[in-house]
Amino acid sequence: MNRKIPRILICILLLILLPVKISYANSINTQYIDIRLTKPIVQNNVINLGSDSGFLLFDLNNKDNSIGSISETSIKAVLGEDGINLVNSQNNIVFTLPKDGSVLISQNTLDNQLIKVEKDRYRDYIRLVSKNNEIFVINHINLENYLYGVVPAEMPATFHIEALKAQAVASRSFALSNIKKHSAEGFNLCDTTHCQVYSGFEYERPSTNLAVDETKDIFAYYNGKVIEAIFHSTSSGFTEDSVNVWGGDLPYLKSVEDSFSSESPYSIWNFSININELNNNLVSSGINIGDLQGIEVIDATSTGKVNKVKIIGTKGEKTIGGTEFRNLVGATKFKSSWFSIKGGNANSSSSQVYVISGDTLKPQTIDTSKAYIIDGKEKKTVTRSTVNRAIGKDRVESIGEFYPVSSSEIVIEGKGFGHGVGMSQFGAKKMAELGYDFEEILKYYYTGIDVLPNN
Repeated sequence: MNRKIPRILICILLLILLPVKISYANSINTQYIDIRLTKPIVQNNVINLGSDSGFLLFDLNNKDNSIGSISETSIKAVLGEDGINLVNSQNNIVFTLPKDGSVLISQNTLDNQLIKVEKDRYRDYIRLVSKNNEIFVINHINLENYLYGVVPAEMPATFHIEALKAQAVASRSFALSNIKKHSAEGFNLCDTTHCQVYSGFEYERPSTNLAVDETKDIFAYYNGKVIEAIFHSTSSGFTEDSVNVWGGDLPYLKSVEDSFSSESPYSIWNFSININELNNNLVSSGINIGDLQGIEVIDATSTGKVNKVKIIGTKGEKTIGGTEFRNLVGATKFKSSWFSIKGGNANSSSSQVYVISGDTLKPQTIDTSKAYIIDGKEKKTVTRSTVNRAIGKDRVESIGEFYPVSSSEIVIEGKGFGHGVGMSQFGAKKMAELGYDFEEILKYYYTGIDVLPNN
């Protein structure tokens, strides 16, 4: 009896100390997750559903036994007073679903279950939930099947297989670490860039499905916890520290040098924007500073990402974040917050800069060749890129790295695409082409992680 006690205690201790990552990952990987579908939806209160072989209905908590069937291959879900009515082509109600989404809709077959929502098909099950006089369409889907529709939507299917596998592990880890992101709304994740882009069955490709299959059950961990595997298209030559973007200081999302992204088509870019268009964008965003006179970069990270800009107009000035300025101009063409600005004919060698008077908000022009920096008792020559405090005539004025507007448009030059945190997808592509495997790629971009199966 005494000889058995240590063994029992050891077994108990092993059960207690079993890493949380294993039980948590297993539970989510063998169950289903709920993805709210927004991209295929045309109307909020009428949803068209299709299936090649009719429909089966199941209780959410019991997928073993059907609670109903519909022989029609095309039906409409219409919001009613007592529930969500499933209506056939003769406008007859064939079933009324409860509003809480507790009934699952599947194809009437055991193999390749696909449900059409409007024009797109999705694997596994559909749930319909009524909220605020609107039908929420939710894809109730196995995690691996979900990834089939995520990886090709987030990374080109033509990329090297090792890059696709790195994306699969990153997307799987991101899904698990954000599994409660929309729990208050009744689902886990959405199908947009707010979570991960998910396009369902129509977007699946053999190469990306293979990448998901060959990394099945593999996650990225930091200190035993699945990481929030953030990724982006192209870095600026350095990835960005998460604390500089969102304020969350995550030890595995640190800045790393990234020469692998240099061949991306988004490594360097530029575009021009009309001043009138920019003024209109400012006003529509609630920023009314009169006619734009110039833009000043007042804060940037060590990698060059712009944190804050000051926008100066004839009626005053406004300081906003670099990302806010990017979104205000247009995030599609304004690809990242690593940028500089050229104001028409103005250039960095110009000695004319705008300053704001201490008594009025009206900008004035001073000649930096006739001004100097006050540094204690010393006076230093002024340059456009280094000025913090300068004196013009007999007054002290604040000027910074300023881009005056001197024509009808400004030119914005930048590098990289996206927020710059975590894995660079084009960097992963290049690493894969150079012979790195998916685990090496992930460990390069996510500092100090482990890449492990969950069993």
